[in-house]
Amino acid sequence: MTTQRAFAALIMAASAAAHGPLHEQIEMATVEITKHPRDARLYLRRGELHRIHREWEPAKADYDRAAALDASLAEVDFARGRLFLNTGDTRQAVQAFERFLARRPDSAEALLGLAEARAQSGEARRAALDYDRAIAAGYSDTEVYLARAQAWEAAGAPEVALRGLDEAIAKLGPVVTLELAAIDLERKLRRWDSALARVDRVAAQSARKESWLARRGDLLREAGRSTQASAAYRQALAAIESLPAGIRRTPAAVDLERRLRER
Repeated sequence: MTTQRAFAALIMAASAAAHGPLHEQIEMATVEITKHPRDARLYLRRGELHRIHREWEPAKADYDRAAALDASLAEVDFARGRLFLNTGDTRQAVQAFERFLARRPDSAEALLGLAEARAQSGEARRAALDYDRAIAAGYSDTEVYLARAQAWEAAGAPEVALRGLDEAIAKLGPVVTLELAAIDLERKLRRWDSALARVDRVAAQSARKESWLARRGDLLREAGRSTQASAAYRQALAAIESLPAGIRRTPAAVDLERRLRER
């Protein structure tokens, strides 16, 4: 059985979750199994449906049956890894993903699963290295870059985390969540001018300035530059006052204005 066909079974199971009630999909998979009881892929697919439905024991039983029918089916360990991640058994998740990667070392999906398992178990540095490998293997999702940065920071390497965020921004563009994470790291490193430069760059590209001006004021205040902080807060208030009445009355705008006036 090829990797492509086995992974297709997993993808089909995940896709099925969006095309009707899961219990019906499980019943249909069971009918197929009665017709082809020696087809390991069918058990793997039904196991994934059980996992998505949070039916852990039936999922595990189907994975075990798939492995018994076809010992070469490496994807069973990938599925087991995801199951153990879902149930919080990070030790077994790591072991399952490692078994899979021993046979499919370039699988970005498995590298990501391994990184998540290690991050959850507190192995920050190893998790960060696995995130590096997952990204090198093809992952370029914002959440993965953020998770890698968190892992490197937890591992005591905030500068490495910051370089990774800059890599992500260069590749994906000025995604707000990435920019905010980078600004926060600059703040923790007490690199005030770098943090302020990032805020100014993002603000220049934003149609709405008030929240970025407020953030600028917060950084200046934390840096001990109170006069400049007050000026930034006044600019933020002016930006709020220029908003249309409907937007200015939204809870977020009202709350921001209140906090700015207090500061």
